[in-house]
Amino acid sequence: MADTKKRIDRSDIISITALLMSMMALFVSIYEANILKAQQKIMVSQERTAVWPYVDGYTHYEYADQITVAYQLENKGIGPSRIRNMQLTVNGQEVSNYSELKQALQDYFPDTVKLNPSFLSFDNQILTPNETVETLAIEISRFPGDIEKVRALPISYTVCYCSIYNDCWYFVDRNDGQDKNCD
Repeated sequence: MADTKKRIDRSDIISITALLMSMMALFVSIYEANILKAQQKIMVSQERTAVWPYVDGYTHYEYADQITVAYQLENKGIGPSRIRNMQLTVNGQEVSNYSELKQALQDYFPDTVKLNPSFLSFDNQILTPNETVETLAIEISRFPGDIEKVRALPISYTVCYCSIYNDCWYFVDRNDGQDKNCD
């Protein structure tokens, strides 16, 4: 019988080496693809952060011959904010126009008090960075115990605002930085 011992020649070594090198190149390219994917996520995050709006609101009181209460919204972020919708509640009643606002205030204050409210619906408007808008102003004639009554006026604002990437958040009164996502 003939000895059929197979010998490894030079061409077999070269082909095995080429196979190993191509497998290593495959693993390196998969690793690089994962790195590029992670970098792309970081870049998208940086793009969104570069135009991030942050809407805040506050109430301003002025006491003189009459009391003025003004509610203002301000975009404290670095990007424009689209106000998708606003909901105002006064004394537990949802208000969507001037007549409803006047009625809710008359239900809260004594009949003898003169009221001069103004209400601006800012739905579907753009608020640029550092822009402040007055959405509600109420002028109230003075009466006994007026400061306590005015300070206790239950006004609540809910604002849904969005970035240019259509990421949206709710601002409810003073959230202390705890805005919730809105749809």
